[in-house]
Amino acid sequence: MNRLDDVHAYPIREFARLTNVNPVTLRAWERRYGIIRPERTEKGHRFYTEQHIQQVRNILYWLDQGYPIRQVKSLLKDDAPRGMQEEDDEWTERRARLLNAATQLSMHQLDKLWSDGFSSYPVAVYFDFCLLPVIRSLRADSSHPAIVKGFEYALKQKLSSLLHMQQLACSGDSVLCCCTHPLAELSTLAAACALGGAEYQVDYFGPELSSEDAGYLSESGRWQALWLQFHPLVEDTTEQRWTEQLSSSELALYCSDLSDSCNSQSKQIRAMKGSLSQQIRQFIQCQKQGDMQ
Repeated sequence: MNRLDDVHAYPIREFARLTNVNPVTLRAWERRYGIIRPERTEKGHRFYTEQHIQQVRNILYWLDQGYPIRQVKSLLKDDAPRGMQEEDDEWTERRARLLNAATQLSMHQLDKLWSDGFSSYPVAVYFDFCLLPVIRSLRADSSHPAIVKGFEYALKQKLSSLLHMQQLACSGDSVLCCCTHPLAELSTLAAACALGGAEYQVDYFGPELSSEDAGYLSESGRWQALWLQFHPLVEDTTEQRWTEQLSSSELALYCSDLSDSCNSQSKQIRAMKGSLSQQIRQFIQCQKQGDMQ
């Protein structure tokens, strides 16, 4: 492990891998919110300690409870929850601004709002508490299908761009992401970016990849794990075909939103449950356990 001198100190990239929080967000938490203040070398480079790791775990705990980042600083001091005032609910404000920009077809404003969200929060947290509720709200309003299509297309472009930028510097294990239906692509891209934020090397080849294609790729030896995003619209036979096609692979297979009716006996297949943030943690924990075996 690349530690500084003889103490348990980690440079920002290694700290990102340990905590699953990307360097951009770590810098934003330091500069904008005054939390997670790293130590500095004589040359001014950031480094983090074991104490910082526990601080990040505490921050992620409160974020997963739905508290916005600007409230977390006081929660860390008190170590006790406070009722979220509706007028001070940052998530409500963020969702409202996104919906307003979407209905006005302001792609430039959407891009600014997304950039701020992705820098302030881990991708999975931002997706769970902001993006996914907005997507569901827009889809529920069937009177404006063009707005939904425009919003989702622009968001796919944003996530793809974010994934590309992440991969320029990632050096962790390689993960292949696939989805079983085009309507699962947004969730797949969000998962890919969440994994990229945790310093995994992630590849995604679009929503048209078939189970046969994925099976062929899984045999290449290029990746250590495969993240497979299912969608409720696929039939049980489709789920069965995908899992059977991939269960013989040497890759560890992680299935998100796999139905309870599709039970595979393969030890290689792990069903991921809960929110995206919870699924990402399950993935990382399973990967770490696999490394230790």
